[in-house]
Amino acid sequence: MFIEQKYINDISSQLRNFKKKSNNLYNFSCPVCGDSSVKKSKARGYIYEKEGVTLFHCHNCGLSISFKNFLKLVDESLYKQYVFEKFGNNCEKKENETNTNFNRPKFLSLDIIKNLRRISVLKENNPVRKFVIDRKIPNNYHYKLFECPKFNHFINSIIPNKFNEDSLKNDETRLLIPFIDNNDNIHALQGRSLKKNSKTKYITIVLDESIPKIYGLDNANFNKTLYVFEGPIDSMFIPNSIATAGGDLISSIKGYDKENMVIVYDNEPRSIETKRKIDKAIDFGYNVCIWPDYIQQKDINDMILSGIKTEQIVDIINKNTFKGLKAKMKIIQWSKV
Repeated sequence: MFIEQKYINDISSQLRNFKKKSNNLYNFSCPVCGDSSVKKSKARGYIYEKEGVTLFHCHNCGLSISFKNFLKLVDESLYKQYVFEKFGNNCEKKENETNTNFNRPKFLSLDIIKNLRRISVLKENNPVRKFVIDRKIPNNYHYKLFECPKFNHFINSIIPNKFNEDSLKNDETRLLIPFIDNNDNIHALQGRSLKKNSKTKYITIVLDESIPKIYGLDNANFNKTLYVFEGPIDSMFIPNSIATAGGDLISSIKGYDKENMVIVYDNEPRSIETKRKIDKAIDFGYNVCIWPDYIQQKDINDMILSGIKTEQIVDIINKNTFKGLKAKMKIIQWSKV
């Protein structure tokens, strides 16, 4: 790490709360997510060495990239010096990295949400952050979720008169879930109530009708197995997932190639409505997950809360995905209606 250590020292003055923990470990406040605008002492960004490669990881926003790409993100001129000194003219050489999408997300600067606070910067006793933590939503989604005081008033500031006077009187703070497309623009907003017995648990507001009401388009890879859920929160636990937001799931995804898609409805064998939805997905030629009898939880979040690991859930889904006549047979065995 000789060359890396040289450039770490050069860039250290630009990193808040920078500390050298050991020869190959450095800690500081993440410059990508800001780490925390509330508690400036928070420092959850790390540069470390693993198997001869120098990496950066933030335990707050979940960003994991090579040191080379981290340097490019923070200081372009130092990055160029580093690349030349490290690789000379052989600049095609790649370093191992888990994520090359290292630019600060554009959506964070959009006028729509610029005055809202990300979950990642809220104090731990904040009700919205507590809701997110209690549901074990992964840390790498915390900077994509927001606290939205007076949700109905907030929506009216974007779409005048969307909510009437009675709705404004009964306004409440909600968890705001932005739907971000692959151009990093927000095309819909969903407000999740914090109340257990809320009559309107979810409120979804469409901002751009030309884009399907799908959550997760910003990170979805349609060339690999893509899991499709009914709600955004469930999709946050499973890699390469998208979710619809109410309405008809099949109608939302019909414009996309179905070959790699796996439709994952809630585990509700006694629900006539859920059986009808699965039957429709099968009739349209989709791969569907038919949950095995030993799974008792209703949805992915419940499974996570019960202690089932993400890797186990993915394995269960993959082993219980069916299509066509085989799916028809499985749903007859699964359904209790």
